Amino acid sequence: MKLGTATSVLYQYDIRDAVDLVARLGFDGVDLWGGRPHIYRQDLTQEELKALRHRIAGLGLTVASLMPAFFRYPHSLSNPNPRVRADSIDYMRRCVDNAAVLGAPIVLVVPDHSLHGQTRADSLSRFVESVAEVARYALPYDLKLGLEILYDDETDFLNSADDALAIIAQVGQQNLGVVLDSGTLHLSKEPLDELLTKLGALVLQVHVSDNHGHDEQENLIPGEGTYDFAGLIRTLKAHGYDGYLSAEITKGYAPTAEQALRTTLERLRGWMQANG
Repeated sequence: MKLGTATSVLYQYDIRDAVDLVARLGFDGVDLWGGRPHIYRQDLTQEELKALRHRIAGLGLTVASLMPAFFRYPHSLSNPNPRVRADSIDYMRRCVDNAAVLGAPIVLVVPDHSLHGQTRADSLSRFVESVAEVARYALPYDLKLGLEILYDDETDFLNSADDALAIIAQVGQQNLGVVLDSGTLHLSKEPLDELLTKLGALVLQVHVSDNHGHDEQENLIPGEGTYDFAGLIRTLKAHGYDGYLSAEITKGYAPTAEQALRTTLERLRGWMQANG
């Protein structure tokens, strides 16, 4: 397995400075955040994106994924307002375009929560329709869309392996996979061994952060909560997973982001070495 980090915690950095720091700290890869001031829509020209890709490669990093900015953000693929969904689908298309130029193999797809008065069935139907449109758009590119399984305070229709498998079946495209999150796993209590058995090769990436297992996705530095990261690594290895463990820690660490990421990397390396 390889170790990466999302650049979202580095939102006080220009994206070029952010990737320089990620490389200096010793990560293997970088997950590029799709919000400002990083890779939002068309903020960077094609030439600037190509230069960034060259810069990342020159630093010895790999682009692990592009992570669109969705959580409690203006975009929603399940909103009942057609203008909101159309804008969100357009945003995802731009993310796919940017990911292709940057050489990202995965574009994250983040579900939203049903609005008050909106049924789960309605949200799910609109989400499936939106994802299908984005998936069709992405077909010419050599990349996958990763559906992220989240805890139920973040979404009410993509909370388990079975939910993800049902959505993938409904969309009916071969360029979909699944992204797991240690924080969600800790809160949902879905058995990891059972989940990995169900999903198999559909697991594209694993996000890592910590919490205390009490109904809140805190996105803490691994080891600051109560999640069993050693167990996570052992189980992933037992199932043959060799992709990225990508840190996704809260923006609350932004003022001390360098030290927070250094600690994250050291701890993850330690657990990997102890369970090699």
